[in-house]
Amino acid sequence: MTDDSFKRYLLNKQIKFLRDKKGFHTELITLMIPPERKLSDVSNYLKNEINESSNIKSKLTRKNVIDSITALIQKLKTIKSLPPNGLILYSGAIPQGNSPGTEKNELYIVEPIEPVSNFKYYCSSEFLTEPLENMLTEKQLYGLIVIDNKEAAIGWVKGTHMEVVKTTSSGVSSQHRAGGQSQRRFERLHDEGIAYFLKRVGELSNEIFLPLEEEGTLEGIFIGGAGQTKNKFADGDHFDYRLRDKILDVVDIGVGGAEGIRDLLYNIQDKIEDVRYVKEKNLMQRFLYNLSKDTGLVTYGEKEVRIALERAAVETLLLSEALDAYRVKVLCEQCGNTVSKTVKEADLPTYRDIISKESCEECKSSLYSIEEELEIIEDLAILAENTGASVEMISSETEEGETLWSTFGGIAAILRFRTDL
Repeated sequence: MTDDSFKRYLLNKQIKFLRDKKGFHTELITLMIPPERKLSDVSNYLKNEINESSNIKSKLTRKNVIDSITALIQKLKTIKSLPPNGLILYSGAIPQGNSPGTEKNELYIVEPIEPVSNFKYYCSSEFLTEPLENMLTEKQLYGLIVIDNKEAAIGWVKGTHMEVVKTTSSGVSSQHRAGGQSQRRFERLHDEGIAYFLKRVGELSNEIFLPLEEEGTLEGIFIGGAGQTKNKFADGDHFDYRLRDKILDVVDIGVGGAEGIRDLLYNIQDKIEDVRYVKEKNLMQRFLYNLSKDTGLVTYGEKEVRIALERAAVETLLLSEALDAYRVKVLCEQCGNTVSKTVKEADLPTYRDIISKESCEECKSSLYSIEEELEIIEDLAILAENTGASVEMISSETEEGETLWSTFGGIAAILRFRTDL
């Protein structure tokens, strides 16, 4: 099955590809179709656009635009029904050289990962990719506050990224046991210092979280800490009224400051399990746990993971987003012999040159050439999907994600069963 993280990877790749497409004039069309739109209505709209395009003064531009619209109409005829999220189609006259007249019409279809909200026909010298880019923007953001009598830390987690935005100390000394009038005076000053500290942390929290609330990205706030200070802070009037209802939980943790943010995240992971940061950490921790216990239910390295995939033993394939290699398939047209090799992206030009000068090892034919170049991520993902394994893309922003890349080569797997029996 295709996991959301892999769909996001593929979409990001498509966006980069489409961004590179440029036209000489406003000859590139972006057509956004919401899922509820009737295809017949879209076709009629495009036919009207053909009539409007007949008024374009430049003969070449007029021809290119009409050809692009016609290609869209023909493509729509082959679509029986729209996917649940609708479709975005890109059609345009892409120059094949440096001068007008070399254009060739190209058409691409993208199935978005979120529903298309509005119908849109857009004509420009480049494709409109911003709506797709917005779909890749992580929208769930959670505020994190750790506070005790000595210090406070304020941060947030969103997507694969966790950040400690602000740390501050109270400057309030611990209470002592001195008796008499000095003891009462000290306690009063201590309480006043804590009250001022809580007010200051509240003001900092408002500065950080209110803009996020106003833009609609703040899902909620979690507060953690040792002792009763966190409860006083959560229950008091330290937050702007717009943030009070955003407090989702108050959690006991034993660590303060910036390190406490990580401890708080660990304690609330069941409440924000859909956040990619938490999901990735849990997957990698599961992998590392099985590895440390030598359960035989994990493997890593390209060769080992390929073997496990071929045996349908993989439950979850873990791939680092930092992978930068290709799986290259070389074919002999004479005898049908094929050779596959993994080549780093930087080494591809050299490998292509080597293959162009080589002959087939089996029949010595010179009809020996590269048939396919596929990114290693997609190559392994295809093997995974063919055997029902899920594919998880792991960023390098977490400590565990960096470990996957630097220690395990960016390729690992959690297995359904042992393969060494």
